[in-house]
Amino acid sequence: MKKFDRATKYTVIVCIILVAFNMVFAYVLITQAAKATRTQINERMLDISNTAAAMLDGDALKKITKDDYGSPEYTQVMKTLTYFQENIDLDYIYCVMQVSEREFVFGVDPTIEDPGEFGSPIVYTDALYNASKGEAGVDDVAYEDDWGSFYSAYSPVFDSDGNVAGIVAVDFDSEWYQKKVQGLLGIVGSFIMFALVCSVALAIAIARQYRKIFLNLMDRMSELSQGIDTLIHEVDLGNNSENYTELVYVDRSSMKDAVDMLGEKIRLMQVRLKEQIKVIRSHAYIDGLTGLHNRTAYTEFLNLLEKRIAENSNYVFSVVVFDINQLKMINDDYGHDMGDKLIIAIARDIRNVFGEQRVYRIGGDEFVAILDEPDPSERITALRISAAQSRAKAPIIAGQNIETGLSIGFATYDAATDRTYSDVFHRADNAMYADKRAFYETHADRRRRR
Repeated sequence: MKKFDRATKYTVIVCIILVAFNMVFAYVLITQAAKATRTQINERMLDISNTAAAMLDGDALKKITKDDYGSPEYTQVMKTLTYFQENIDLDYIYCVMQVSEREFVFGVDPTIEDPGEFGSPIVYTDALYNASKGEAGVDDVAYEDDWGSFYSAYSPVFDSDGNVAGIVAVDFDSEWYQKKVQGLLGIVGSFIMFALVCSVALAIAIARQYRKIFLNLMDRMSELSQGIDTLIHEVDLGNNSENYTELVYVDRSSMKDAVDMLGEKIRLMQVRLKEQIKVIRSHAYIDGLTGLHNRTAYTEFLNLLEKRIAENSNYVFSVVVFDINQLKMINDDYGHDMGDKLIIAIARDIRNVFGEQRVYRIGGDEFVAILDEPDPSERITALRISAAQSRAKAPIIAGQNIETGLSIGFATYDAATDRTYSDVFHRADNAMYADKRAFYETHADRRRRR
């Protein structure tokens, strides 16, 4: 017995699910359509009975008796009901009077041939009883009387005190009612059958074309795989040189093997792309010259810091601002390569004392450290000593006695005076410039070149 490949099996399963879904959908739709159709017809019947009831005078209606035939009140009711009888598509319209809790009789009946006799009993229905309590309604099931089988709509007529004075009944032949329901359901059913036939035909067409489409897709995916491999190797930053091209080729002779191989290939591509994204992200946040965090990382952390300040006014942190002295003079006199060496050396000194988690290079020779501590004075002192010792052991410009060093200023967040991070930074920045002025007051010969 021939075994179906995976694609064919999936296609058969999809076709079965599609047919089953259409059958369930058809049942639900027909059920809801039947309900909606009956509701629509009932509303139309109630519109007629409610309109007629609203046109009658309840105070006059409740006083009418069999002996009032021909009186102005009787004539007015008869005239109103006759208008509906002659101009509206219905079978009978008449008034009903209540004689006891669940006993009702004919009132005024404008029917010309074989009218209901005033005072003769009416067939009891729940909808009629509800109308006697002031709630208009339509029979849920047909009833039979001497005139035939009907569905009726009943609407109460109220007197000036708000009491039910009588009931307007409108009869519709049950056969007419059922034809209306069945006619609308026939339209819905035809549409559903058409949709079902189209769905089955579409499923068969898909089954015939699916294998060809899938094989073409496999070829395109293989081409895409090769393209992604090429792209990955072109942007590879030297962190991974493994070859991922082994699964590019897909054997079209076996659909099952093709699916498995392609799935494995996609998985490997995802792993490789995630690695590349991680590398690219790290380069986006690291300063290429010093290895410290760059201004992008600084800006991103500030957004987080501002939220912390807003959520917790007691949050404690300090900002330390560093600026390299004599850098412009070194760049101008000895070249930017020497200036870069100074920046790298200073960055190394800062990293050794402050770590690198929240130390940022935000400008050419400007660095910022953000610390979760109230007083970084000891760290600053340690940095000055470390930097001086480093420059003494390994001067940037051999044979030149050039004191470079750092201008440093810091400030600690004070909830009473600081509203945002910028307030703290500006105080730290001002302190740094004060330190810089003090440096150049003792190095006047270098200050002119700064």
